[in-house]
Amino acid sequence: MRRLAVLGSLVLAVLALSAPAAFGQAATSGEHSDNMEFVKNLPYELRNGATEITGTDIEFTRIGGRQYALAGSYKNGMQIVDITNPRNSQIVAVYDCGVTQGDVQVFRQASKPGRVFVSYASDTFGDGTSTCYQEAAALGFDVLKPTGQGRNGSFIAEITDPLHPKTVSFVDVTQGTHNGTIHPSGNYLYNSNSDLIVNSPTPAIEVFDISNFAAPVKVKELPLPTFPGLGTESHDITFKSDGTRAYSAALSQGVVINTENPADPSIISTWPDPAINVWHQMDPYTTTDASGRERTFLLAEDEVAGAAGGPVCPSGGFHVYDVTGELEKNPQKVGYWNIDDVGFSGEATGTCTAHVFRIHQREQVMTAAFYNGGVRVVDLSGLTGISLGSTQVAGEGMKEIGYYRMPDADTWSAKTPQIDRKTGDFYLFGNDIRRGLDIYHYSGAGKKSKNPGKWMNAEEARVALADRPAPGTAGTTYVCLLDD
Repeated sequence: MRRLAVLGSLVLAVLALSAPAAFGQAATSGEHSDNMEFVKNLPYELRNGATEITGTDIEFTRIGGRQYALAGSYKNGMQIVDITNPRNSQIVAVYDCGVTQGDVQVFRQASKPGRVFVSYASDTFGDGTSTCYQEAAALGFDVLKPTGQGRNGSFIAEITDPLHPKTVSFVDVTQGTHNGTIHPSGNYLYNSNSDLIVNSPTPAIEVFDISNFAAPVKVKELPLPTFPGLGTESHDITFKSDGTRAYSAALSQGVVINTENPADPSIISTWPDPAINVWHQMDPYTTTDASGRERTFLLAEDEVAGAAGGPVCPSGGFHVYDVTGELEKNPQKVGYWNIDDVGFSGEATGTCTAHVFRIHQREQVMTAAFYNGGVRVVDLSGLTGISLGSTQVAGEGMKEIGYYRMPDADTWSAKTPQIDRKTGDFYLFGNDIRRGLDIYHYSGAGKKSKNPGKWMNAEEARVALADRPAPGTAGTTYVCLLDD
């Protein structure tokens, strides 16, 4: 999410944490739980006029028996990192693409067996001269605006040979691609442009058929209803693994979409929540409760004020909705969770709001980035006992079980490709705006975080967040009341 300058100021008489390390000299230790270890930092080479690293999203893939992390950035291209042995991780190639956003999606297509592809998002800036633009132009795509700047949208690159990524297609989107989500079939790209309402009064999700790389074609625009606030364009979309549903965080609303026919999606439900300032990401989590009933929850993250900054920690957290069965037509809020690092965020222009996360359903674990709040590991197993309304049958909702917070952290995304089912161990990869790629190790047998965070049921959350800024408006950053 681009940082939106809409957040009001809040003055705190609190001493700052240690000053951030100078650019290119990332700190190597910080505050952490006993079960988290810092392993390594990989800074990125500055390219295409960039003056900062600006790491963004990250994804993973296994090719030829080796594991790779694919880390996006502003202007510096997609870093292809061999993480087969995480402690010896190395940047082995760069997909040179001078764009801003760098959202990454890995996919395959049944019609192209054995080949691996990524989409790479260009939102508001494109230099028009870096390798991805040159390669797309050589394929016959019109990649330049009349001004000479590069067009925006989604580049598609083949990484079957990870050491030599190459552009194979370009999806031109006038409003740009903030996040481009590939349907599990690999044949459709759903575009989220995340534009503000002043720039996009008729919000919609654009759907492109990308089965023929030589000629991507838009097959539908799915209109979204408008709600008061920042805007109602889709910020991002997550598909259910079988491809039959998609879930969009659309700035001022949540959206459940029927994607059984991915070329012709339809809306199942949309809903605002006055407690959410900016809907940023929303992912499904399915579990089985004590009675044996399968439950599906949606975890929606609030990126307060578009991460515009503010000295208070914590800011936005996670809102949880039950969409089991018929409830997907009318999602019901069951709770809210946030970290409990209460106080000054570390710097006046810093931000400590939840951001890009990933859910590991089988292990009942979520990993999340919190900008200068660092990286967090969260136990989701307590959601199995959550009920509707103000009564909680059993369980603890969500709780933090691990964290690592560098003094110069500004972490955009925090994910792991897999968790060891026997030990619970995993390596966590944080793509950081200042630092580049940070690698951490989480020990399943280690002592859990002493700071579980605060879980509230739906009514408690409504009361606690009632005085916060309205969706998408300026205001004072709130701090959750964390005392029981």
